[in-house]
Amino acid sequence: MNHVGFIDFGYLKAAAASCLGVDRRQLTPKAQQCVRWVDEAGKKIPGASRFLRLYWYDGAFDPRDHRHTQQRKFFDAIEQTPGVQLRLGHIQELTPKWQYPVKAALKACGVDLAVFEKHFQFRPELGQKGVDTRITLDLVRLAQRHVYDTAILVAGDRDLAEPVRAAQDEGRRVIVAVPEGGGLARELRFLADAVVPIGKTELRSMFKVTSANRTAQSTTNSR
Repeated sequence: MNHVGFIDFGYLKAAAASCLGVDRRQLTPKAQQCVRWVDEAGKKIPGASRFLRLYWYDGAFDPRDHRHTQQRKFFDAIEQTPGVQLRLGHIQELTPKWQYPVKAALKACGVDLAVFEKHFQFRPELGQKGVDTRITLDLVRLAQRHVYDTAILVAGDRDLAEPVRAAQDEGRRVIVAVPEGGGLARELRFLADAVVPIGKTELRSMFKVTSANRTAQSTTNSR
């Protein structure tokens, strides 16, 4: 009998930052500690089984993006961590919908956008694409192949509710783990065989937290 971890890292990092009261840029994961947490979490489940591996999901910048090289170094370190298999979607820059009516209103009021953006910039948002699809494929396919008996899923998106149901229909248990105070879709909460919290102490073991001043200095120097 095996248990396997599935971590949506973008979700985990955002929820951990909220729980710890820090900017997400202050958090650097300790991949081996994340593996250890999934291993230990599985041992606490009744009828606990042997830890098999942790699947780590994240979004990658396009190779043409100037951030790709530095991010690739980060992914290489994650990929070399024993017990981890890396699964990558991609990152897209998206214009938030609220910006369109705001810009239209500014123009209607005769405001020069070029002048306005000297004081406030309309920045794109970064969004992950393909991550939920990869989690879905692995969760269901590995269940069908009897690779695991229990899945420990660190994610909160309602789009994962049906894959969870499909895995359960194959006779697998799915435990959803959420940082304290982290968002969790209603559909996923009700469907999970159990929901377990990830406390602050555990999160601090899974992440290195840098100081706010150091983060601000790093951000300034990178511009």
